[in-house]
Amino acid sequence: MLRGTWYRFRPGLVIVSVFVLLAAACGDDEETAEPVATQAPATTAAAAPETTAVMADEPIKLGYISGGDADPFVFIVTESIRDAAAAAGVELFECDANFSTDTAIQCARTLDAQGLDAVINWQFFPDAAEAVCEAYGDLPTVTMDVPQGPCERVFVGSNGYEAGLVAGAGLGDFAQSEFGCDFDLYVSIENLSSPDINAQRAGGSREGFEGVCGAVPDSKFRIVDKRQGGSDALENVRRQFTDILTTVPDATVILVMSSFGDPDAASAFAAAETQGRGEHVFIVGHGADASAWPDILNNPQWIGDVAYFPDRYGSLAVPAAIALAMGDDPGREIFIDHQFLDASNLTDAYPEAAGMAEEPAVMADEPIKLGYISGGDADPFVFIVTESIRDAAAAAGVELFECDANFSTDTAIQCARTLDAQGLDAVINWQFFPDAAEAVCEAYGDLPTVTMDVPQGPCERVFVGSNGYEAGLVAGAGLGDFAQSEFGCDFDLYVSIENLSSPDINAQRAGGSREGFEGVCGAVPDSKFRIVDKRQGGSDALENVRRQFTDILTTVPDATVILVMSSFGDPDAASAFAAAETQGRGEHVFIVGHGADASAWPDILNNPQWIGDVAYFPDRYGSLAVPAAIALAMGDDPGREIFIDHQFLDASNLTDAYPEAAG
Repeated sequence: MLRGTWYRFRPGLVIVSVFVLLAAACGDDEETAEPVATQAPATTAAAAPETTAVMADEPIKLGYISGGDADPFVFIVTESIRDAAAAAGVELFECDANFSTDTAIQCARTLDAQGLDAVINWQFFPDAAEAVCEAYGDLPTVTMDVPQGPCERVFVGSNGYEAGLVAGAGLGDFAQSEFGCDFDLYVSIENLSSPDINAQRAGGSREGFEGVCGAVPDSKFRIVDKRQGGSDALENVRRQFTDILTTVPDATVILVMSSFGDPDAASAFAAAETQGRGEHVFIVGHGADASAWPDILNNPQWIGDVAYFPDRYGSLAVPAAIALAMGDDPGREIFIDHQFLDASNLTDAYPEAAGMAEEPAVMADEPIKLGYISGGDADPFVFIVTESIRDAAAAAGVELFECDANFSTDTAIQCARTLDAQGLDAVINWQFFPDAAEAVCEAYGDLPTVTMDVPQGPCERVFVGSNGYEAGLVAGAGLGDFAQSEFGCDFDLYVSIENLSSPDINAQRAGGSREGFEGVCGAVPDSKFRIVDKRQGGSDALENVRRQFTDILTTVPDATVILVMSSFGDPDAASAFAAAETQGRGEHVFIVGHGADASAWPDILNNPQWIGDVAYFPDRYGSLAVPAAIALAMGDDPGREIFIDHQFLDASNLTDAYPEAAG
């Protein structure tokens, strides 16, 4: 298969049990490889494939020749190799070729003296491969991104052609959706000094683009050769791209494919901005390491990147090298799984990138139309959320089209159809049944959606609301602290009011609550644990709670300390307490709820059996959900998750959070 190479870097060196042999300076007469990025990216932590268990009876010795750790991408790879070697318990002997063929050969000679079992070789110059391999005795070698012919046994890294196809398709999809594939120029930033790799990356990119938009006419095609004109590749790109701009003064849609790294793309964009033409340029890059994240998230001209995931190289290369050292066959080629990352999915691959997203603008020149599906305004908590959404929409100057699903999947689907006819830009969807999500989304055309508290899989772009697990921990700790101070954690029963028809959410809220409680009082014995399923027995959830809780009380006639955790709202807790009072046992029940909306304030302040609530602050949902929906409507990325900051409220601090409760 075809393959290619990519170079870049990250600071923040982490030393493991390795032997650093050489960090030679680049000779004045040597060709340099990729330039050092001007922006130092943050440490990446995307999930990598699991490393196969490869421990040997005796320590294995691996050599590693880095092409040049001064480059951001390369240094990320180097750190991933150090981490993988340390995890596998092998000795790693390193040497940095520092973009030099002479230094690479010297590295190989130095490594040869260490009695190695195998080598990971990433020197950048294919023409030097034979000399480098010979210098370390042609040991079995894992190569990364650059062929090392004579000693290569396994290739690990990018598939240049596949990466190109992914990048080109990403640019094509954008050009199709925004301009109907009507563009003025396609500019390909290439490296003609590496013809094979260039053909894979740049050629694959053009092929991927043409698969969407058709053939690029020669009259609309330009090449920028980053190696033409001097040793400063970024200056070469800037100069050539500036020259191209002067030849097309009337062009307003200039598509740029940067096949050898994001610094090249940034240089071209800077040249366009200098000419006052930044808004005419639309960029897709190859790389997607941390230095590109701010542009991918915040620059509307930077459409996205095909990701090369440098942080995953070590988890592939080190096990392959160990397999070679042990005489096993790891396979001939092991490729990174390339993916197109843009503002909509970058933080899925790299959650730590979320902190680089700028606050989205929440006002538009023309009114934005938002839809809102309420789960059921008959519920006090839901109605407070609905009012907060109305208030936030009015403050932002957007049109809000509402529909109440009224606790019904059929009604939710009908709501979606009704909203679909309004010409909406985005939707806030809070229908309560995950199993209906696909049908509801389809009914309003899968518009970009802000979901609240309940996943709406197919169309969900942003989740706003509670962090069920964290809320559970807070609530459980509150109940545990009370049980500890009042009864020394000596109780008769722990009753958990749950919603087993929403297993994922239930596990977070109810499971987190029990975990928070057990963190204070220790494990709850099975003999003291009961579940009330609010959805079992009929459509009237409060009646289900009342009936089941009454039945539980009859099984423990002598119990005087019954702890109740209501993980799905205060009305459930109130129904359980009413059942206890009907049995003349109200003083035996001690309640903590989830919610703390206004309907629970009188009990929190005045009922000694109601210990407190973890607050979900329904009055704050609108201030989070509406700006996020507006951002989606404007094509911006507000981030993947926006959580409420949960807090335990009881009689001692409720009025601090809600002064109006004092009355």
